[in-house]
Amino acid sequence: MCNINCCRNRSPIAKRLAARRILELEEEESKRPKVVIPTPQSLFFNFDTVEAMAKYIIGVTHIRPKYGLISGKFLGSMMSLVERPVIIPHADIPNFPESQEPNGSFFVVGFVMGAPIIAMSTRCLFYEGQSLANCALPVQVMRLCGVKTIILSCIAASVNPNYKIGDIMLIKDHINFVGMMDHTAMEGPIDPRFGRRHLRMVGAYDEELLNKSLEIAEELGIEQSLRSGIFGCIGGPLYGTEAEERLLRSLGVDAMGMSLIPEVIAAHQGGLRVFAFVIITVPATAKPEEDDADADVGRQPKRNKEVLEVPWPKVQACHDLIAHLLYYMHNGHPI
Repeated sequence: MCNINCCRNRSPIAKRLAARRILELEEEESKRPKVVIPTPQSLFFNFDTVEAMAKYIIGVTHIRPKYGLISGKFLGSMMSLVERPVIIPHADIPNFPESQEPNGSFFVVGFVMGAPIIAMSTRCLFYEGQSLANCALPVQVMRLCGVKTIILSCIAASVNPNYKIGDIMLIKDHINFVGMMDHTAMEGPIDPRFGRRHLRMVGAYDEELLNKSLEIAEELGIEQSLRSGIFGCIGGPLYGTEAEERLLRSLGVDAMGMSLIPEVIAAHQGGLRVFAFVIITVPATAKPEEDDADADVGRQPKRNKEVLEVPWPKVQACHDLIAHLLYYMHNGHPI
């Protein structure tokens, strides 16, 4: 062991060499990669933190919303449905994740056909680097604000060759491919206040609301554009190849998209009633089974799989469907 006599007996050169070696060892240590243990997002958004977010929204708006709406960027015009809106930027909410949107993102609280509602202008997306816990967080906040029923929508690519651009597909069930790849919004420690951890996703989509929306569509005269089918959640942002599309079709998928499912899971876990639909913006590569004039309208060249513009009447049909469904729930036959 080194002692004071050892150091005294060293020459000045030996001492400088020893000091240089110590510096080299410290430099080598600083260049080594640090051990990083990822923290589950659910630790950042524990129940008390989420509850504080909800209390802030209620304190600003003085409204306890009963219905929630998340429609994404494409159908963001649905925000125009909200009467007497109070806009709350996400940046103002304590501990709410920062938005990646250029113009920011926000909640809108107000009324639609007399129904108190909280809507979100955009949504968190997994392929943009957001965790699935971030994607599910707005639903948990809405639930603690008082929401009992949530309406979800997004754009989707058709897998069913008979679907056309602008068709509205009501989701009656889903296949969570992202979840099968070991990605979940329910990671972290168990907190029963969020709901049961181990639960079946059977019956996640409310059958009564699904049937009522079909009746409303017939009353509005938009039943020809309305479908009901199975939604497949993929990682994105790329759509599938022809081979992948054939695989999804063989599994019973009618349309595929890159969002919505984490929100459905959080809603189902919290006991909310869920009504969800997608609007088709990308055609299937396969030819329609029925070679008629209507099918030809939706057929696009296989090389062109870009998102296409949906005619405004189709978007307006989505608005009307949501407004009438909210009226039915809140005024006609409360659910």
